[in-house]
Amino acid sequence: MKNDPYIVAAFLEAKEREKWVADGTSPIVTISRQCGAEGEAIAYRTGEILTEMSQGKHPWIVVDKSMAERVIEDHHLPKRIRCFFSEEQTLSIEQHIEGILGISIPGATMIENMTRTIVRLARIGHVIFVGRAAYVITAKFPRAAHVRIIGSFDRRVERVAEKKQCPRDEAAAEVRRVDDQRRHFASTHLHSNNEDAAHYDIVFNTDRISVEESARLIAQLVSSPDFRGKEARKLVELRHHVLG
Repeated sequence: MKNDPYIVAAFLEAKEREKWVADGTSPIVTISRQCGAEGEAIAYRTGEILTEMSQGKHPWIVVDKSMAERVIEDHHLPKRIRCFFSEEQTLSIEQHIEGILGISIPGATMIENMTRTIVRLARIGHVIFVGRAAYVITAKFPRAAHVRIIGSFDRRVERVAEKKQCPRDEAAAEVRRVDDQRRHFASTHLHSNNEDAAHYDIVFNTDRISVEESARLIAQLVSSPDFRGKEARKLVELRHHVLG
């Protein structure tokens, strides 16, 4: 299940037909990964399995860096996403971001827009976020499953060399560079250490467990009716109490 440029629009159309309520209580998955650890493959396979498990009733999408950038650059999609929220809900999104990150968001940089987009899609639910330190941005979502994908340096280098058809030393440099970039992004923009296992619900070492096994375990966790249902119900009850 590889996303194409229109997948988010189709996803939103399905939600619109269902008159979906973007209350932040639907499940989401965030995947943080080391370079060459097959995080993207696990994300897409998890999305396929979860969509199949719902018999297509709740299609899942994968939002990676390229997809998030396309959503932001498309002048229509941000409006489509905003239509799920009232003015009060939009304000709460800004407050959510400021509360989580401890910063105000006066401008419109790519990172600021990407953060808003992640939060809005997370409020809709049935989304798998790959990278972009989404585990931090969605930390307060009651039904978010945060996953870390790791592997040994040597095995990750082998995968990158095979995929890019390049020498091992070139692949090793690539793995170090990408891992450093991801650490820097999380640290600089979100003040977080992406290697801290305490951020995640589950960590998979793909030296020891396959893409298929990882994806099925994530799907089993997320699809369970007991998966943080209590926390989601508390959020709904609180909103009913506050809003009447």
